[in-house]
Amino acid sequence: MHEYELIAPFYDIEHAHFSEDLDLYRNFAELSGGKILELACGSGRVLLPLAQEGYEVTGVDSSAAMLALARTQIEAAGLGARCTLEWQNIITLHLEQKFRMAFIALGSFAHITTRKEQMLALKAIHAHLSPGGTFIIDISNADARYLEDLGGHMLHQATRERDDGTFLTHFVSPATATDRHLLELTHFYEEHRQGGPVHRTTVTTHLYLFERNEMELLLERAGFAVKDVYGDYDLSPYQLESPRMICIAEAH
Repeated sequence: MHEYELIAPFYDIEHAHFSEDLDLYRNFAELSGGKILELACGSGRVLLPLAQEGYEVTGVDSSAAMLALARTQIEAAGLGARCTLEWQNIITLHLEQKFRMAFIALGSFAHITTRKEQMLALKAIHAHLSPGGTFIIDISNADARYLEDLGGHMLHQATRERDDGTFLTHFVSPATATDRHLLELTHFYEEHRQGGPVHRTTVTTHLYLFERNEMELLLERAGFAVKDVYGDYDLSPYQLESPRMICIAEAH
């Protein structure tokens, strides 16, 4: 089973208040002046705000459960005319149109963990951009490195109360591969009421830990020109200890 089929019921409550990256995509959307493609769009956290501002947005995800969440929110907001959802894998992406801007938000590209599939994905994205189109890829940097040093630990991510009075607690336990820059994360989602029994859902995900030179080389080999690399959503310059690695690239 696709891991995000299991994560989907918990995703929105965890990300309900995360909006730090929205201005980044709004600003580049304004500069792009055309159709927008979001890869790994999930439940529509970024897609919906862009559609609300009048942009025509296509969202692609390989999780049917995440797309179902997005579809429900799009319909509730009355944005069906501006939003198209596609159930596809980025690696084999095939859409019958070109876009002025494409992006992958919040570290999702790192779930593609082999060099061959990373290249296939980037080439597929390039093929869907108009010449001069903008591609933005946001990768976790300092947070992922922090987890890399905590192999074998159980980390409490958060406990949140739902509208129905139940609590959702998220723990994660990282493990690091010994032969390459790969992080294995075992997630424990625990649903419970005060003093009641716990229902646990366990999901394992993998993140590839990119170096800057490596990411730039991948983009260049896929046909992109890297214009800028930022270290956070405020567009501060990238440094080794920056929270994020945000690459802004242009399709040749």
